This record gives sequence, C-alpha cells and structure tokens, in this order.
Amino acid sequence: MVPADTIQLHVNMLNDRTRTSAYLASISKAVRPGDVVLDIGTGTGVFAIAAARAGARQVYAIEAGRIAKAARTLFRVNGVADRVTLIRGWSTCITLPERADVLIAELIGDDPLAEQVIGITRDAVMRLLKPDARLVPSDIKIFGLPITIPTDELEKLTFARDVLQKWQSWYDIDFNPLLKVARESSTNLLFGHYINVYEMRAWKTLSPPVLLAHVDFQRSRGFRIHRTETATATATGALNGIIIYFELQANSTTFLSTRPFLVDAGNHWFSPVRVLSNPIPVQIGDQLQITYWYRPWSGISECEVRIGTEPVRLAGNRGRRILATRSSRLAGSRGPNFFTGDLFVKLRQKHWQTPSSL
Repeated sequence: MVPADTIQLHVNMLNDRTRTSAYLASISKAVRPGDVVLDIGTGTGVFAIAAARAGARQVYAIEAGRIAKAARTLFRVNGVADRVTLIRGWSTCITLPERADVLIAELIGDDPLAEQVIGITRDAVMRLLKPDARLVPSDIKIFGLPITIPTDELEKLTFARDVLQKWQSWYDIDFNPLLKVARESSTNLLFGHYINVYEMRAWKTLSPPVLLAHVDFQRSRGFRIHRTETATATATGALNGIIIYFELQANSTTFLSTRPFLVDAGNHWFSPVRVLSNPIPVQIGDQLQITYWYRPWSGISECEVRIGTEPVRLAGNRGRRILATRSSRLAGSRGPNFFTGDLFVKLRQKHWQTPSSL
C-alpha cells in the first residue's frame, strides 16, 4: 500500500493499464455530447480529459490534493482547459453552478470501501447530479474467497509456530511468547494484511467466490452493510484465510475486476487478506457461512466465518467465547473478542484516506 497523495500513488494507478483503460472505455460509453460531467478525485486529470474528449460540454474536476496543480497543466497542454474547470477541495464541501449528467468517481481503495465511497457518492447523487445521471462506476460488488495460504507465505504474515522455531535456531532466543501476542487484541493491527492480488492467483481456493455486498451507488439509501452468505466447499484443505476483492459495474455491465485469476501484473490494488493463525479443516461439501459488515463511522469492515454448527455464545463482557470447534471471526477493531478453541482471532484493518480521491 502507498500513502495518500504521493507521486508514487498516481504512478501506480497510471501504470495499471487495465484499470485506467477500463475506466476510459466506460467513460466514453457514458458521456454524451453536451453533457455536464463531475469527476470526483480527478488526480492527474486523466478521466476529466477523457470526458471532455467524449463530447462533454463542461467537466468539473474536483481535487483536494497537491496533484491538482499538475492536473491543471495537463488540461491546458491537452487542449481541454476551456471545458474543464478544476475545483480545489472536497466534493462534500463544494457546490456546482449546475447539476451534472455523469459522475466519474474512482474512489475504490485497497479495502474497497475504505475511502468512504458510499457516503461521498451518495452526497453527490443528492446534491450535485441530475435525477437520471449516469455513474462510473454505478455499482460495486465485494466478494470473499476462502483460501489456503501457502506455508511460505503464511510465515510472512503471522507468528507461526514453525517460523518461531526457525528463528530460535538462528538466534538462540525463545520466541514462543509471540504465539500469545498473535492472539491479543492490543496488537491486532499487526494482522491487517494487504497483498497484491496478482501474487495470490495461484493460491488454493476452497470454494467459489461468495458475494458479500452489492452496492448500487445511485439507489442505495443506507451506508451500513451486514450480509451473511453460504458457500459449499469444493476442495479439501486448511482454511486459513479469506481474500476480499471487488468488481465494478457501469450500467449493469462489469468493466473491472480484481479477482485473483483475472488480474495482470500491472494491477496496483493490494487486497485485504484475513488470516487465521490456527487453520480450520475443511472437507468437500462443508457449508461455509461468511458474514461481512461495514460501519461507515468507524471506517472498518469486518468478516466472520462459520463452518458446521452454530457457535454458542456465553454471557460476559467484551471477552466472549465461541465454543464451536470450527468457527472463527476475522474482525475489525471494534467488535467483541471471539475465540476458536484456544485461538483468539480478531483482526484490525488500517484504512488510508486518499485526499486526491475525495
């Protein structure tokens, strides 16, 4: 992951030719001659230029980051400065002299919802767009993919017993207490893993992808998400992780996906990977119940996995125990503490706000 509002961030996005070309193609289909277009988080201005070239009468390019100065120069040298107006600031704090026919908003973070795309887009729909406006993207679908993380990769992500023994042989130091550290809530930020999806394309999958959320940006009324879906295991193996990836749609057609088997080497998104320090054995035919939820006020998405019997929750305060042997919660920082047998699994994600995307 790259910190917000840096040259490297914009270089990575433009080097992702699949991402950029997919947006450009969708913009050319969405924009009609004479349209007014709103581009939230214009960055280097590439999508605003594309909208002007597609025939837009006026493009309002919103940018809060320092890259705005470069965008203004690109508008001029590419001959669209007379039709593109750069507005410095946050989209939720500005007004336009007219409502837009098209919204372009590339506000999808490594964690798909981390850049507050639901709330920002909803604000634009209510205040800045015409009732029948066209959106790019118009929808996002978020999927979970149960996986077996290879041992050599798992050793890079958590304090695994095998790697602790290896370190002890190297340094003659007892590292076993780190197993407990991996279970304690105060250090959960260690387990907010983000990995380039391209590097995970060969990892073993235990079931087909599970649709965890589908947000229609134009019609959605609520910001909260809470959804439970069931998948049937199609392979035997150790469930020790879940990949979260997304698909973007425009006018009901998918134009971009970060599914591991579909991305190429230029992909710049680092997808969240929820890691279970203690694997759950899975057999073909097992029912995997996956719950995903998102709370916009905390900026945290959470995921819970259950296999087989429902867990029994005993009375208590924040430290509750789940007594089902094959149940695990992979969660954000604000939920209660859950256990699988003796294993504490509670993960926290750190979300990056990208000024150039608001």
